[in-house]
Amino acid sequence: MKEINSIFEIDLLNDPQKLSYLSNLLKEHQFSEEFLIQTILYYDSWRCLRTQKNLSPYFCFRYLYDNDTDSADDWTDYNDVERYLLKNGYTEEQIHEEFKKAMDDRDKN
Repeated sequence: MKEINSIFEIDLLNDPQKLSYLSNLLKEHQFSEEFLIQTILYYDSWRCLRTQKNLSPYFCFRYLYDNDTDSADDWTDYNDVERYLLKNGYTEEQIHEEFKKAMDDRDKN
């Protein structure tokens, strides 16, 4: 038996409506199961992460920030990330420094 190792999988197994919805998407649109799970994990993770109080500015900008203005997830723009970080006690100077560091690291890859 496959080990359940993600909050999403546990949530899915405990929510018949979500499981039914996922099943219908697989049938109706012929998505691969892997594609659908990765997509839901991606968006579910944003929602979960926003509730956390301990995300560093570097983490937010390196892994969450998306400078694509057409992004489907509107939380990932700079202003929303900045508001989140200010609310959690970071200064504008700290946020700007960490943003620069994260973007420099991203550009190296």
